[in-house]
Amino acid sequence: MQTETSTFDSLSTKLIACAVIIACLALGALGLILPLIPGLLFIAVAAVIAAKLSPSFERTLRQSPTLSGYLDRTDGFAALSWGKRAQVACLLFVKMLIDGVALLVTGVMRVVRAADRT
Repeated sequence: MQTETSTFDSLSTKLIACAVIIACLALGALGLILPLIPGLLFIAVAAVIAAKLSPSFERTLRQSPTLSGYLDRTDGFAALSWGKRAQVACLLFVKMLIDGVALLVTGVMRVVRAADRT
């Protein structure tokens, strides 16, 4: 997929994107410690924004099928109206949350199966 390089052309937009990345990483790190905050979700949001800033980072993320799907869903995001952007962001948030719960359940099931074998 081709990236939207026009999304982050101006310096002020890049600075805002960097500030959002730092805030998401901070919330993600806090979320890894505190169970009330979905840490991996904020880290994933930071990764998607960083991929829009760095084509080499985007190529690295596209090697994962799950992350590649998230990047595909955010293509064309800048061309949407503000209402549609909010709607897509909320739906993507819910999808990431569901995927995170599914990943957690899969991991727990593997641990349970491994414990049953011993």
